[in-house]
Amino acid sequence: MTLLPSCKDVQTHLTEYAEGSLPLGRRIGIWIHLRLCKACAGFLRGMRALPGLAKRALAPPKETPEAAVKALADVQGMLSRRPKV
Repeated sequence: MTLLPSCKDVQTHLTEYAEGSLPLGRRIGIWIHLRLCKACAGFLRGMRALPGLAKRALAPPKETPEAAVKALADVQGMLSRRPKV
């Protein structure tokens, strides 16, 4: 790999770059590439966002099933009391 790696090289080693496990020369080359290439920088931002997105997606719901059933019953009750047009 040359001092300035290609997009393919950057994306191949991006996980190792983010973990800090690449040799210094490669890290510097990728760091420079990321400053010049918006696409690869966006790819890195997306990769870094994944753990937070997964955590939020897998979090238990804030409402309990009982609360959801009660809310549905309340809405159905309000709809049944609505005047018919």
